[in-house]
Amino acid sequence: MKNFTDYIKSIKDGVDLSSKDSENAFDQILLQKVGDSEIIEFLTSLSKKGESVDEIFGAVISIKKKANIIKGFSNTFDTCGTGGDGSKTFNISTISAIVTAASGVCVAKHGNKAVSSLTGSADVLSELGININLDENKIINCLNKINLCFLFAPNFHPILKNVAEIRKKIGKRTIFNILGPLLSPVECKKQIMGVYDINILMKVAEVLKKLETEHAWVVSGNKEYDELTTTGKNYIIEIKNKKIKELEIDSTLFGIQKSNKKDLIGGDSKKNAEIIKGILKGEISGPKKDIVMLNSASALYINNKVKDIESGLEIVNKTILAGDGFKKLNDLIELSNS
Repeated sequence: MKNFTDYIKSIKDGVDLSSKDSENAFDQILLQKVGDSEIIEFLTSLSKKGESVDEIFGAVISIKKKANIIKGFSNTFDTCGTGGDGSKTFNISTISAIVTAASGVCVAKHGNKAVSSLTGSADVLSELGININLDENKIINCLNKINLCFLFAPNFHPILKNVAEIRKKIGKRTIFNILGPLLSPVECKKQIMGVYDINILMKVAEVLKKLETEHAWVVSGNKEYDELTTTGKNYIIEIKNKKIKELEIDSTLFGIQKSNKKDLIGGDSKKNAEIIKGILKGEISGPKKDIVMLNSASALYINNKVKDIESGLEIVNKTILAGDGFKKLNDLIELSNS
């Protein structure tokens, strides 16, 4: 049987691990059966080589064996992305989750505090007044009553705390950035997953297919954002009915004006919370609202609520203008703290 040193050597030699070997390697990492220096060497070498489909899938299986899973909500939708794109945008996927839920989709938003970015979804939601530390009963209550809940990753994957300090020491994105959005605690079968690097689009799509995802988009916005963007072309791999298809979408085709990178920049959690409230209250329009609408409309399409993105844009715009998104935010604040 191979040992951990063998895995490191294989990776350094440019040889991909099988899914079983990857699962075994991550079992050893997560159960702290190998030293920090070996784990760092393994993770950094893996990033340098480029993670294969089997390596990512094996890591997912390893983590899920030790996770707290909530059954009965696989019909939910998630907007969790990898982070790590360095774009310093406000929390686009987080507000899109709220607007999507207000538009009639049951959303289980999975996320964490910032690791490689300034503000993670957990940071901004806490700033907005949402209780992110909910037990299983409260989460089920939120999903049943208001179609929306936040799933704070450390509460469902406590084993990952064993690598938290190592990730900080490395200080760069690793396979764990890729893994987060693949680890939904409700094992949702529909999602938009933004990735930090266009080169991993197809790999992640193949993993989602292996995880029996029903309908999902893996997206790279203009090769620089881990969400759909209004700054240029969106590169998408669609997984639907066990088939994979490549798509390219430019938001200007839907009548959305092209934006500049600086238009989408956020700040700390306080600043981003103000942006989210401003959009939901109808006080902020233009590029920031446009990118939220694009992501939310695409979510409606993936959930079969609309036949195309244009129809989705009409619905989410009405949702925002009617104040339904802001009401949904307040519903989550109230219910999560009750």
